[in-house]
Amino acid sequence: MELSNMTLLSASLSAIVIAGPLLGMMLFSFIASSALVIVCSPLFLLFSPLLLGVAFVFVATLAGFAIAAAMGLIALSMLGWVAKETRVIKFGDSGYRMRGKKMDYYIDKLSATTA
Repeated sequence: MELSNMTLLSASLSAIVIAGPLLGMMLFSFIASSALVIVCSPLFLLFSPLLLGVAFVFVATLAGFAIAAAMGLIALSMLGWVAKETRVIKFGDSGYRMRGKKMDYYIDKLSATTA
């Protein structure tokens, strides 16, 4: 199958019409970004000690939030574990979870001493 010259010309023109503005915007964005980097580089060098301190404070803050979140998750899991154990010991809910013979012995001994 051979393409006609008119089809080839219309495809090329439509590609130029679509890609031309995109290429122009890309070139403008690259030139603007390069100009901003060139203009702001001395400012980055001048304020780098301040920016470094801000970065350290930001990282320390994020680490603190991460530690607090981990401690919160640990606390929630511990509360769930305590609630589960309390339910098993207090109400004798043997179907709630599987236990071994040793655990049954200790639960029976504990309930006998508290009753």
